[in-house]
Amino acid sequence: MRLLLLLLLSPFLSLPAQDTLALAPVTVTAYRADVPAERLAASVAVLDRPALQHYAAEDLVPAFSRVAGVRFEQRAPGSYRVSVRGSTLRSPFGVRNLKVYWNGIPLTEPGGDTQLNFLDPANVDRAELVRGPAGSLYGAGTAGTLLLYTDSLRHRAGAEMAGGSFGTFRARAQVRGRDEGAGVVRYAHQRTDGYRDHSSLSRHTVQGGVGLGRALRLNALYTRLSYDLPGGLTAEQLAENRRQARPGSAATNASINYHNLLLGLTHRGGRRGWTHEATGYATGFYFDHPFNFDYKRETNLGTGGRALLERTLSVNRAPGYAGSTLKLSVGAEYQLQYRMANNFTNADARPGELNFSDEIDTRQGLVFAQAALTTPGGWRLTAGLSANRLRYAVDRTFAADGNAGRQDSDFGFALSPRLALLRELGPVNVYASVAGGFSPPTLDEFRTNEGSVNVGLRPERGVNYELGAKGRSGAWSYELALYHFALTESISAFTDERGTRLFRNAGETRQRGVEVSGSYRPTRRLQLGANYTFQDFVYRDYVRDGTDVSGQPLPGAAPHVVNLLADLTLSGGFTVQLHHNYTAAIPLNDANTVFGNAYHLLRARLAYRTGRWEVFASGTNLLDQEYSLGNDLNPRFGARYFQPAAGVGGIVGVRWGL
Repeated sequence: MRLLLLLLLSPFLSLPAQDTLALAPVTVTAYRADVPAERLAASVAVLDRPALQHYAAEDLVPAFSRVAGVRFEQRAPGSYRVSVRGSTLRSPFGVRNLKVYWNGIPLTEPGGDTQLNFLDPANVDRAELVRGPAGSLYGAGTAGTLLLYTDSLRHRAGAEMAGGSFGTFRARAQVRGRDEGAGVVRYAHQRTDGYRDHSSLSRHTVQGGVGLGRALRLNALYTRLSYDLPGGLTAEQLAENRRQARPGSAATNASINYHNLLLGLTHRGGRRGWTHEATGYATGFYFDHPFNFDYKRETNLGTGGRALLERTLSVNRAPGYAGSTLKLSVGAEYQLQYRMANNFTNADARPGELNFSDEIDTRQGLVFAQAALTTPGGWRLTAGLSANRLRYAVDRTFAADGNAGRQDSDFGFALSPRLALLRELGPVNVYASVAGGFSPPTLDEFRTNEGSVNVGLRPERGVNYELGAKGRSGAWSYELALYHFALTESISAFTDERGTRLFRNAGETRQRGVEVSGSYRPTRRLQLGANYTFQDFVYRDYVRDGTDVSGQPLPGAAPHVVNLLADLTLSGGFTVQLHHNYTAAIPLNDANTVFGNAYHLLRARLAYRTGRWEVFASGTNLLDQEYSLGNDLNPRFGARYFQPAAGVGGIVGVRWGL
């Protein structure tokens, strides 16, 4: 806590110049700004290559867990869930309510789901996470936007091999052509037996990229992914054996199995003062999903694209005086998806009788415009507006109960405005913003797992008000954000007596929070960091099953989270990284009668580098805390709240050229 207080007081401390090392500014591309992060009127966290490779490199959880306001969950190896400012209220599994792009390609499906687990850490070199509604430029979603990039390789070739606890094995290799802009190929494989029974994972990814001339680039990604679903436990089962799977999960082979191919073609250029960027993509996957009570098989084809035009103009420029600049951005995005989905009974881990068969057409369109005005007086004003439309068509070609037929749902046009103002005051930049958000039901919420088509589910709509301050001075950088997010028609999750996830509108919520971050780098060998998150999320108006829970804290969000970080470079090529995370107790149901334990999670990594070789060892949960990194919220029957995370674990490995 002393380190946290020191960092929070950093703007007011004075240190001798010879004791400090000036931090290099970090440029962000979010909101098409291309400015240092401290000059953007938004909460944007940037994770570069070193941050993503710290600690256990077998998944993305440790890197994103460092960010204030973010909870990156993993209910089982490969089963990701991302909460940004409490957005997991409606996300019992998967990544939802968060728009994700990979190398400019929409990774989020038009129905709002994102298979983030298609990406290995080897496929991400840089990440920018926008916290809060960003629909004015990126479309539907009230939690934020995640921009993922793959940079060019530092060396022509590199490789890694590592292994450790719970049967974990990891290997990766990458190579590029002789020229910097030549073709690149990356391969990664990971497998683990998992901490719990029936929690193994196997993933292969092959990524390719090649420049086709000066302005055109092709990106490709193939993923083969399989992971088991151990399922939630009751409190009694957790006390008996926290490593067991939910009864029945192994017998029915509850699991997720994917084959996915993504192709994207991007063209960049300029003419007569305008620059443009256009991306087209095509994707297809095969999905095989046995579950405890049924068996799903789906084939999916998708296509779409995003186009952007930009121009920067000089405004009120007088001879001998610096003028203002106005950057205009206009564009559109369109996504089309066709899915053939069959639902069977689960007959001893094999497809049994057909329950229903659907052909699903999903279309999502977005048009947007933004203007950013920068004046010599240190003012930056940004105004943006988008119109978003989503349509579903579910053609049930067969139903065992006889209820075949077609159902359509058109959520109409939704406007998402944003207005932000920033003022530079010496080393400190202060800003204020207001942004509207819109989030229609995802396809898995509209068409639920047991076969119902929820045409009565309404889109979420919210408005976020935010004040903040950020800056850097010498070896210090700091950021403060205070926000108030009011959400209406919020979508919440519950389970039926079989354990099937269902969804409903839950009235109004009020989400207020504070995020404070600081970093201090006194020398090239030492960098310290800390952040604190306070979350006050409550139902404003919600009656569930005849019980009024208005005023109760929302399930799934910890009121207090603290992160402490230290990166130290020792003599002789040794480096040490430490990360301590404290997460307060988390309510798991609307009535706030069941909580997930508070915990202190300690991660560490020790590495030795000589030339292009690095040998490393990392450890997770070194304090051996009993906690869950992804609880189940509001289980209506069975009280299966708990998805226990691993105890003490470690991994050792060697890298060359990475």
